[in-house]
Amino acid sequence: MANKQGSLTGFAYQRFSWIGNLFSKLYTSKRLKLDQTLEVAGLKIYPDAYFALIGLCFLLIFIAFIPIAVLSGVYLLMLAPLAVIPIGIMIPQIMARDRAAKLDVEIPFAGTYISVMATGGLSPYNSLKRLSHSELLPNLAKAVKDIEVDIEIKGHDPVTSMEKSAQNLPSNDYKDLMLGYTSTLRTGGDVIHYLLVRTETMFNDMAAKVKAFGDRAAVLMESYIALSILVTLSLTIIYMISIAFSSYWQGGFTPETFLLYAYFLVPATSIAFIYLADSNQIHEPINEWAPYKVFFATFPIMIFLFLTMFVPFAAPALNLPFSQPFADFIVWLRTSLGLERGYEAAIGMSVALLAGTIPAAIAHYHYTKKGKGIEKDIANFLRDLTEARKTGASPEKCLENLAGRNYGAFTQHLTVASRQIRWGLPFKVIYDTFRSKIKSWMALINVYILVDAIEVGGGTPETLETLTSFSENLASLEKERKAMLRPLVIMPYIGAAILLFSTIIFLGFMRTILYSFGSRSMPFVDFATLILPPLILQSFLTGLVTGKISTGVASAGFKHAAILVAIAIALMVVTGFFTSSPIAFG
Repeated sequence: MANKQGSLTGFAYQRFSWIGNLFSKLYTSKRLKLDQTLEVAGLKIYPDAYFALIGLCFLLIFIAFIPIAVLSGVYLLMLAPLAVIPIGIMIPQIMARDRAAKLDVEIPFAGTYISVMATGGLSPYNSLKRLSHSELLPNLAKAVKDIEVDIEIKGHDPVTSMEKSAQNLPSNDYKDLMLGYTSTLRTGGDVIHYLLVRTETMFNDMAAKVKAFGDRAAVLMESYIALSILVTLSLTIIYMISIAFSSYWQGGFTPETFLLYAYFLVPATSIAFIYLADSNQIHEPINEWAPYKVFFATFPIMIFLFLTMFVPFAAPALNLPFSQPFADFIVWLRTSLGLERGYEAAIGMSVALLAGTIPAAIAHYHYTKKGKGIEKDIANFLRDLTEARKTGASPEKCLENLAGRNYGAFTQHLTVASRQIRWGLPFKVIYDTFRSKIKSWMALINVYILVDAIEVGGGTPETLETLTSFSENLASLEKERKAMLRPLVIMPYIGAAILLFSTIIFLGFMRTILYSFGSRSMPFVDFATLILPPLILQSFLTGLVTGKISTGVASAGFKHAAILVAIAIALMVVTGFFTSSPIAFG
């Protein structure tokens, strides 16, 4: 990937440096700052080459917009590619902030590792070298590799290289840890005491961030419900009234404006809130991509069902030749549910969304249940291991003795580890076995530190006491985070249910009560076809936002999205019994 990026940048600089120089002159005042930002963001690109890359993107987008502007007749669209320039300038800044946020999450755990290794007699630089190949702290590993290059290739001493790394990286926690260590080392202070105190301070700061995000998450969820659910309900009711009384007043509410809001503004709002939640959350360095892979694998199926089950009813003029059997199935399903004509488009969209979401929701459950809730069990095990180690027994013997105790979900993994120790296998093999069965990053980092602590320092009581103390802090922090975010799940379900129930009831009310007034109104079938599918899409998007805000993982939203779509179908069936009537608009 790096080679491809380098070749693309080289091609852009060779062929399009002329337009890059033009953009560079427009941003002369920011050129020096851009050079620093590129370095902080980890992009090893010369500023002039980066401006040439922006120029290439500008030309490609400009060429792509020419036929769009000509066909649509909106020639102002030709100005849209100009947005590439400020966006290109902002991308390194965004990447630098993202890198800083990721490092801020990893540094407390790296501090724990360095502190534990220091109590076992290993210097901080050698501890960092051991982390340079760790997949659990990928962003820190990249920074450590740069330090190794300065020391082993450029000939710098470790202390100077660590100070230089601290100055170039955007994380304040990393800077404070490295500069504080080098200062303590040069003044002859107690390095181990400094590392322990500094790491404890970083965990306290992280706990404060978790609490602060709990408050912000509640505000985000409330704001999203107010903007999406309540605004959608209000605009839908206003739209239905304006259409029903179109001969008296329309107020600018046309089917086109409603569709623009429902299918463009609502998804854009949901994406914006997902981004806001992501930018304010504390992320684990390792993400589980399997649920997203499953979703994108089933995405073509969802699109196909969308074209064959929703489009024939929402846009019958398209007349897709291969959609008739699927449309007949939707009609049969609507009849089986006891619903009248007009619900077909909503049911078709629901089936398509469920077909694409349920497999991803199952995949998310399958992968996240591995190690779910195991962090507290590992903390309890480490406490018992520390106390057993104080008796003088070897780490291997302590682990075998503790294998018979009940540590919840960790018990089965401890039994396997005990068996591998009796077979004479090294601790690295034991960790690899545990790594293959557990997906929880918190659990993995604890076991990883434990294995390295035993290998480096023999797992002394002082070393294990340090590790256990930080592990208990981690378990408490994770428990507090989940407790603060769990209540946020209830609000979207209530909001979506109110939106669906109120809209469907009002739709029936409009048909029954306003029939005598709406002589020029559209038929009920068209009314329901226009109003109900956006509600299904709204429920789906609400589920995605709920998963992201309440857990910090977007894939958790697949489950909520599927449940909310299923609830929408159930509400349509239930309210259909109260709103069914032979009277129709027009």
